[in-house]
Amino acid sequence: MSKFFKFAAFLAIFLLSIVYLVFFLKNPAKENAKEIFIIVPKGASAASVGDSLAKYDLIRSKLTFKFAARILGTGSRLQPGSYRIAYGLSNTDIITRLTGTEFSILFEATFPEGSHIRRIASIAKDKLGLDSALFVKVASDTAFIHSLGVPREAKTAEGYLFPDTYRFYLMMTPQELVKRMIARWKEVIPDSLLQRRKALNLSVHELMTLASVVEAEARLPEERDTIAGVYWNRLKIGMKLDADPTVQYGLGLSRPITHNDLFKENPYNTYLNVGLPPGPICNPGKPAIIAALNPAHHDKIYFVARGDGSGGHYFSHSEAEQERMIQRSNKNERE
Repeated sequence: MSKFFKFAAFLAIFLLSIVYLVFFLKNPAKENAKEIFIIVPKGASAASVGDSLAKYDLIRSKLTFKFAARILGTGSRLQPGSYRIAYGLSNTDIITRLTGTEFSILFEATFPEGSHIRRIASIAKDKLGLDSALFVKVASDTAFIHSLGVPREAKTAEGYLFPDTYRFYLMMTPQELVKRMIARWKEVIPDSLLQRRKALNLSVHELMTLASVVEAEARLPEERDTIAGVYWNRLKIGMKLDADPTVQYGLGLSRPITHNDLFKENPYNTYLNVGLPPGPICNPGKPAIIAALNPAHHDKIYFVARGDGSGGHYFSHSEAEQERMIQRSNKNERE
């Protein structure tokens, strides 16, 4: 065999060894070792990710990992997110996991329509591991929420944290979650939709307050606009709203209100104070906001739960009719 062929064979073996070392050699395995939680921030470089991997001995060499990422063109394709990386993987295996979503950890939380800030904070703690007290503090930071587009009249983000299912590939901070939820509200309820409020002579804050009361009262979707119409009729004639959920919110109660609660003075007691409460009492969904923007046209100014477990209401236009409906409701409850 000539010297040339010997050199070529040596070079080929050498190059194949380098390729194997850089791309396919399994990194150190550890017996009974758990997967390691790795966070890839937005805009992270292969070198910085290599530092994180090396810190936990997931790779043999930061240099070979960086080289593999460069050859594979990974630098611009690293997906920000949270990943669990096992021991004993090759550089190529790890890079594959960091450039797609198949192996990323998805954080998900659903905030139901009608949730108030403290309920949202509780869900964020359970599902996202956030500090609930800090979340409430952030959602009550007027300078912060006003900078995000919440009306100046608002003292907290109540009403503007849009209820929805949120998914994240990176852990959220309370500030980021509040920002995301307010941005979602602005996306779903754009200015073009809010223009309707002008015909009702309502500010954005008043609209969201009315929508929150409708959300809290309506149990059946088909009754939202009817209930909005009742409250709109009351507002037009200067009649108190007499809304139980506003009293419950003002007193910070999780239980149903009692007769005595109706006489406890607070700004949200619509049995004692005329007009809308100072702000939203929960975070309404789009259907409740649409209902508040388009209240049904009727002459009803009273309503009472049917008492039959359906969640529906009887609507009345006079005190006499309301009294008959109350008796009917009581009868349904007894039966």
